[in-house]
Amino acid sequence: MRSKLGPVSTFETGRLGRTMAESPLAFSGFLPVFEQPVNSTSSVLRSNIKTQVQKFWQRSPCDSWFTNEARGTLAFYRSLDEHRYKVHRRLQSAVGFEKTSGLRVLEIGCGCGSEAERFARAGAHYTAVDLTNAAVSITRRRFQLANLEGRFVQSDAENLPFGDGSFDLVYSHGVLHHTPDTPRTIREVHRVLSPGGRAVVMLYYRDSFNYHVNLGIVCRLRAHLLRTELGIKLARTICRETEKDLRRHAELIRQDPGSYLEMKNILNRNTDGPDNPLSQVFSKASAQRMFWQFKNVKTEIMFWNPNWLPGIGKLLPHSVEDRLASHWGWHLWIYAQKRYLEFTGPKEIPCPEHFGVNNAPALAESLVN
Repeated sequence: MRSKLGPVSTFETGRLGRTMAESPLAFSGFLPVFEQPVNSTSSVLRSNIKTQVQKFWQRSPCDSWFTNEARGTLAFYRSLDEHRYKVHRRLQSAVGFEKTSGLRVLEIGCGCGSEAERFARAGAHYTAVDLTNAAVSITRRRFQLANLEGRFVQSDAENLPFGDGSFDLVYSHGVLHHTPDTPRTIREVHRVLSPGGRAVVMLYYRDSFNYHVNLGIVCRLRAHLLRTELGIKLARTICRETEKDLRRHAELIRQDPGSYLEMKNILNRNTDGPDNPLSQVFSKASAQRMFWQFKNVKTEIMFWNPNWLPGIGKLLPHSVEDRLASHWGWHLWIYAQKRYLEFTGPKEIPCPEHFGVNNAPALAESLVN
């Protein structure tokens, strides 16, 4: 993430049968270079990271920690949904569920099924794929309680178990930045989409307040507090994290303070929990490069956490929050469409230009029409 010109990723060209590294076009300027540091590691190490990611999310399905209701009960799902759409106020309009009736929808990373239920209720032919059995089981149970139909598959986003052109819409919210080879997952999204099909993907945003200020400065300063018992108690009064998580952070700092303070580990430990093995961030430019096979690639920045501005954050009106989010928010939304015709030669493979977007609801509506 530190360099926009990171290591060249392996690029599968399908019919061409050559990798990006093997192709003479790799350094000719026709093919994009991705911002993806994890790809520089060996395949064995990437596999090990992926196993750690799977174990982490198997123990803690996304959002499940936001409720004390018994897992798998109606109260559990309703409590999660209430919290999710209160925190992510613009999520439903950004996706445009009401426009997905009759579409074959694939969600990569279903979590506890909040969006899954909304797709199904809107009339979509819904399929979920998740790396963990926990998420698949929780989402399947949600559908059983709601008497909804869907398909649920445990699999890897880097190797989707579906045929080419199987879906009209692929949706993924906050998932693909947790896999070692994010560009590969985007190529898989492109492969399983039908011609003209749409992708709606959210990734963590590198050029955000959260990354540069909250993680880069505040969390590093807090790490020094957590070296002492008094510091842990003080951090508990000014942070929203539980004492259990703060003590886990303190333990990790004691084990290897130098490693903990590396930005990549600050990012991992302070996004989805102290034991989260992998999170990544992406710029608008790197997102555009990853989606080079698509047309009509557009991006929008969303989501502002009031807790990033202690004392005044919760006093800000939603209009101000939205303004802050549009410039320095944490979520990078990418909207893209698969071309109706495949590329026939290298001259048709330039990186797409960046397009600014200011109206996510209108964009979401246009994507599914």
